[in-house]
Amino acid sequence: MGGGRRFDYAATHVFIVPDACDSGVAPPLDAHREAVYSLTMVDAGEASVSGARGKVKWLTEHPRFGHFIIVLIILNALVLGLETYPGMMASIGTVLHAMNTVIVAIFVVEIVLRIYANGASFWRDGWSLFDFFVVVVAVIPAGGSSEVLRVLRLLRVLRLLSAVKSMRLVVTALGAAIPGILSIGGLLAMIMYMFAVSSTTLFRDMRPEAFGDLWLSTNSLFRVMISDGWPDLVVPMMQQEGWIGGYFIVFNIVTTFIALNLFVAVTVEAMNRRHDEPDLTGGHSASEGQHIPDVESEVLAELRALRAQVSALEKGLGARR
Repeated sequence: MGGGRRFDYAATHVFIVPDACDSGVAPPLDAHREAVYSLTMVDAGEASVSGARGKVKWLTEHPRFGHFIIVLIILNALVLGLETYPGMMASIGTVLHAMNTVIVAIFVVEIVLRIYANGASFWRDGWSLFDFFVVVVAVIPAGGSSEVLRVLRLLRVLRLLSAVKSMRLVVTALGAAIPGILSIGGLLAMIMYMFAVSSTTLFRDMRPEAFGDLWLSTNSLFRVMISDGWPDLVVPMMQQEGWIGGYFIVFNIVTTFIALNLFVAVTVEAMNRRHDEPDLTGGHSASEGQHIPDVESEVLAELRALRAQVSALEKGLGARR
C-alpha cells in the first residue's frame, strides 16, 4: 500500500498505519479504528511477554544466571572427582553427598524453568534436549551395584558444552566438518591399505613380526605415522637396505604431513565458517539471547509512539466533526 507503514510484531500481528501527514488528507475514521485495534492486540501480546513466562525467560537468559549455572557445573565436577578418593569420602562424604544433591536439585529447577519459559521451542533445540537428558540421568537413583549410572553422572560435566558459547561453537563446527572429515578419513584409509599391502609384500621376510601379514603391516605403519617408536622398527631395516628409509619418508609425507593436516584444515575452516554465520543453534545462553530483549524494547517503543500518533489523529477528527 502506498503511503502506509507496515509493522510485523512477532510474526503474529500485522497492521497498516496510514501516513496521513504525508498525504495531507485525513484518512477514514475506520482505518484509524483498525489501527487502534491492531495496537490493542499488540498490547495484549506485550502483556503476555511481560507476564510470568516473560519474567522467567528473562531470568533464564540473564548473563548472571548463565554464569551461576557454569559455576555449579564446575563445582559439581569437583565434587564427583573428590568422591573417587576413599579418604575424602570417609571424612567429608556426607558433605559431598549433600552438595551433590543440592546442585542436582538446582539443575532440575533450571530445566523446569526453561521448559516453562520456552514452551514447545525447548523441545526443538538440540542443546536443550541434551541438558534435559543429562538432568534426567542425574536424578535417577544409583544403587550400590549400578556402576553404569554412577559413570553416567559424569555427563553433567558435559553441560559446559551447552552453557559456554565458545565450547558450543567448537562442537557445532566439528559437526559441520564431519562430511569433510569422513572424506579425508576415506582417503587416509586408502593410502594406509595400499602401503600395508606393499609393505607386506616387500618386508615380510625381513621383519615377519612386524610385516608378516596385512594386519601386522597396518599396525606397524600406524606406529610409524604417529611416531610411536618408529626408529626401533625402521632403522634395523635401513641398515640392511638403504632404500627402505626413502620408502618410509614417502609414507610419512603422504600420511602425516598431507592427510592428517587436511583434518586440521577442514576443522579450522568449519570453525571459521561457523563463527562468521549467525548463531542458529537455538542455544539458551544469556550472551546469545541478550540482543533479543533490546530488539523487542525498540519495537515496543515504536508501537507506543504510533499509538500516541493515532490517538492524536482520532482526537483531531473528532474535533472536526
